[in-house]
Amino acid sequence: MWLEGALVVGFVVASLLALLAVRRRVPLEALQEQHDVAAACFAVIGGLCGIVVAFVMVSSWERFEEARERTEVEADALADLYRHGAALPDPGGARLRELTLAYARSVVEDEWPAMVEGQPSEKTYGIFRELWRTLLATNASEAKDVAVFQNTLGKMDDLSDARRDRLTYARVGLPWIVWAFLIGSGAVTVAFSYFFGLRQIASQLIMTAALALTIAAALLLIAEMQTPFTGAVQVPPHGFSRLLQSTHEEAR
Repeated sequence: MWLEGALVVGFVVASLLALLAVRRRVPLEALQEQHDVAAACFAVIGGLCGIVVAFVMVSSWERFEEARERTEVEADALADLYRHGAALPDPGGARLRELTLAYARSVVEDEWPAMVEGQPSEKTYGIFRELWRTLLATNASEAKDVAVFQNTLGKMDDLSDARRDRLTYARVGLPWIVWAFLIGSGAVTVAFSYFFGLRQIASQLIMTAALALTIAAALLLIAEMQTPFTGAVQVPPHGFSRLLQSTHEEAR
């Protein structure tokens, strides 16, 4: 998080230094003469930048919440698989319960750290494949077993879909061209404030700092929401941890 904070501070400081350089080289009267034209251009550029930033910020927040929701769906489906394993005939049912706990443990210990790099865990994926093999190999001959098996198969489908979504959110973010527009438009918006000249340079420094800080903080927030499994704000594996904790308490 310190790196992101340093980038925000650096952007603000650079904006203030650029303003001081402009004020030193351009007379105040020359700046005041172009206030009307500069104000019209600043309103268009600043308004467009604000609209795009707001749209991307809302989209990023929705993405973050969807990542959280899909993670909970995956954990809930895994908990259902564990319960259904008790109703399926052994040895398939017992093996299914064993694998669900191994999967939950591997997600917390192996896959969550791996998602920092945008990659799945090979160990977790191996357990996931073994879950499928065990379930499909389960012999369900009686009517009750068939009903439980069909329901369990649906839960396995839910887990697979949610897992795929979770890994997609960890791997895919905003396209570089969107980032280029956001950063470029933010820099241009701050730079356009230099076309205005106030007699009290301190007042203009404060306003420029506030503008630069707002834009930088908004971009930082977007970056945090775009990486739901890394950074200062991230989706935790609480659902999987709760499953491990509840089964541990039941075993006492």
